Amino acid sequence: MSTNRSERSLCVSVIWMSNGLEAMPKLLHGTTVRDIAKEAGVSMGKLYIYYNTKEDIFIDLVDHLGQKMEAIRQKEIMPHMKSLDPDSLRQLGLSIGRAVSGNLDYWRLMYIDVVEFRHKHFIHSFRQIASGLRECVTTALANSKIAFPEGVDPALAYTAIYLQFFTYFLTEELFGAKRHLGMDDKEAIDQLVLLYTGGRCVANRSSRSRQRRMS
Repeated sequence: MSTNRSERSLCVSVIWMSNGLEAMPKLLHGTTVRDIAKEAGVSMGKLYIYYNTKEDIFIDLVDHLGQKMEAIRQKEIMPHMKSLDPDSLRQLGLSIGRAVSGNLDYWRLMYIDVVEFRHKHFIHSFRQIASGLRECVTTALANSKIAFPEGVDPALAYTAIYLQFFTYFLTEELFGAKRHLGMDDKEAIDQLVLLYTGGRCVANRSSRSRQRRMS
C-alpha cells in the first residue's frame, strides 16, 4: 500500500466529496471495498493503491475531516473561550452551533466508528477533552467575573459547559430534533448560560487584591 500521504489525501477527498458521507453507511458490516469504490466513483485499482481495507479508508476520512474541524475550532471557537462571562459563553455556544451544523459529516463519522470499529478511532479525543481545556479554564477564570462554586473542579465544569453546547446542537442538527428544548437556538443558549452562571458573580479581582494586601 502506498504511503504517499498527499496522494492518499487526494484519493480520500474524492471519496468524501463525491457524495458527502452518503457512501459511508456502506462501511457497515457485509460491504466490501469494491462497494465503496463503486458508490464513490473511484476505480478499484486506484483505491487499492492506497488502501488495503475499508478501515484504512475510514482512518483517512477521520484524519481528513478532523484537520478541517481543528482549523475551525482554532479560528471560530477558541476566540470565545477567554472568559466565563455570559456574553462570552453565548458567543461560544453559537460558534459551536455553526461548527456542528456546517460539518455534520464529521459527527457522522463518530457514530460510524461506534457501530463499525467499536469507537477506537475517536475515544482518545474524548479522553483528552478536560486536560485540553484546562489551560483555557485558567485564562477564562482570570478574565471573568464569574466563578464556579467552591470545591468544583474548574476543568470539569468548563468541559461540561463545552460539551453541553455540542450535545444541544448535535441533537438539533444531526438528529433533526428541532426545538427539542421547546425554544429556538438563541433562547436555548441563553437559558443554558443562565443555568451555568446565574448568581455566580464574584468581586472585582483588583478589589480583592487590595483587600488581601490590607489584611
